[in-house]
Amino acid sequence: MDEIELWDNLIRWGIAQNSELNGKNITNLNRWNKKDFLILKNTLDPFISHIRYFNISSEDFHSKIWPFKRVLPEALFENIISFYFADVQPENKLPPRYGKLPVDSIIIKPKHAAILANWTQRKDTNAKILENRYTFNLVYRGSRDGFDIETMRNNCNDQGATILVIKVEENGFIIGGYNPLGWNYGNYYGEGWKYATESFIFSLGDGKDSKKFKISRVTDENYALYETNYSLDFGNSDLIINGTNGTCYQCYYESNILDTNNFSIEEMEIFSFY
Repeated sequence: MDEIELWDNLIRWGIAQNSELNGKNITNLNRWNKKDFLILKNTLDPFISHIRYFNISSEDFHSKIWPFKRVLPEALFENIISFYFADVQPENKLPPRYGKLPVDSIIIKPKHAAILANWTQRKDTNAKILENRYTFNLVYRGSRDGFDIETMRNNCNDQGATILVIKVEENGFIIGGYNPLGWNYGNYYGEGWKYATESFIFSLGDGKDSKKFKISRVTDENYALYETNYSLDFGNSDLIINGTNGTCYQCYYESNILDTNNFSIEEMEIFSFY
């Protein structure tokens, strides 16, 4: 539900809670008096700060929120006006609401799955997403299946596009990569470099602070992925997985996703993504 829909529903709910406002037409506020607005303001006061006003278009703000400006706290209203007219960013802006996708994971949550799905489509992190639009199908989990490369190959072979998710042992960070081609071991293509325009690697930090979410897209599509029977390779060295060990040196992707070049893997999961 969009923020403006939440606002509309909140206004209707607030009016319905008060017999004094029953029969009041919200399309004709000229008949509202000061007392009417005060009643509505007192009713909505516990909830009014939970709307993400700064994610609402200026058109919707003008047509739907401005008429009820008297129910907003004065400081909040001034912040909104400054945002729309002078592009002044508020200090205490609420984080965006992320969509959610079902995911069988002990590393990431449904909100992380939605973010990764958006990134595969080159969409904004907090773009709206339908719950049944994409599927994360768990095909490999290290603690369940073992960390040997042969098991990884067998489980991931010919599964189509995949998303790799890793929990780093040293700091608990969540990193991984998107392979739009899938891992196709032992097929007629053989080992070697794979061309891909949409692959990326990423870091979600500890998974809690959206400001630390980072995506690093491939910059040289000719060296996006390397097909080998010995490891999982994104770029030349950008993200290499071999058993419970990993390396991360920026080369053919935009930037590093970790501050260290070598790390150990506490847990790893691979999902076929479609």
